[in-house]
Amino acid sequence: MKRLFFCLSFITLHLSFCVAQNVAQDINKIKRDSMYIYAEATMKDLNEAYNGARAILEMKVGDWVREQHPSEGIEVCIVKAKEHFIQLETRRGDFYRAFVYVRKNDIMPVADKSEVTVFEVAPMAQPNEIKAAPAIIISEDAPIEEQKAPTLELTSEEKQMRLIRSFYEVEPYIKGLKSKGKLSNYGKFATMPANEDCHLFVYDKQGNISALLRKSGDKQFNLNTLKEDNVKNYKNCGAIWFQLK
Repeated sequence: MKRLFFCLSFITLHLSFCVAQNVAQDINKIKRDSMYIYAEATMKDLNEAYNGARAILEMKVGDWVREQHPSEGIEVCIVKAKEHFIQLETRRGDFYRAFVYVRKNDIMPVADKSEVTVFEVAPMAQPNEIKAAPAIIISEDAPIEEQKAPTLELTSEEKQMRLIRSFYEVEPYIKGLKSKGKLSNYGKFATMPANEDCHLFVYDKQGNISALLRKSGDKQFNLNTLKEDNVKNYKNCGAIWFQLK
């Protein structure tokens, strides 16, 4: 019986050692991977260790957003990160080591700060604001002919685009286009082709879609208001462009 108890104790100890070793290896892999933000704390109480690690991670997420995505709301991103925190634990002698991490793409689909462009320009016009159309005077007695705005007809795909309301829906939508073979090209605003047609999602600091634009030649049209518009009308916003096949 003593021999059996010894064997079981040895097996249990060996399995615990293997599990701890595997967790340590996973932690080291995460630390080496630039796709993650992580934090850790070592304390005698496991809950205190996790609370400390999570608090540190929240600060690190805030710093990362502030540096890489200055146009985004930090608090919104921290809330987003909390929804995706992953926790690991191991032991260091009598102490608990709490390790907490999150994928950058779970906070912000665009992980490169160059993907976000901030426009420091005049505030955008209110959607309900009506601008007087230029008039052409033919003669003193002739009637005034108002300039007609171009009529926009939306494609079925553009109608789908109008359903996108959040920055976090953009990446899945772009990936869906790519998987269906409908996507030709896409990228950050700074790389938008000057002489090619494309579409743009414009988003604000809170991650809301401020405008959906169709770029045709040197003109841009808002597919929500069906009026001529320009990405530069949206202050402190970012934009992602894409082209359909």
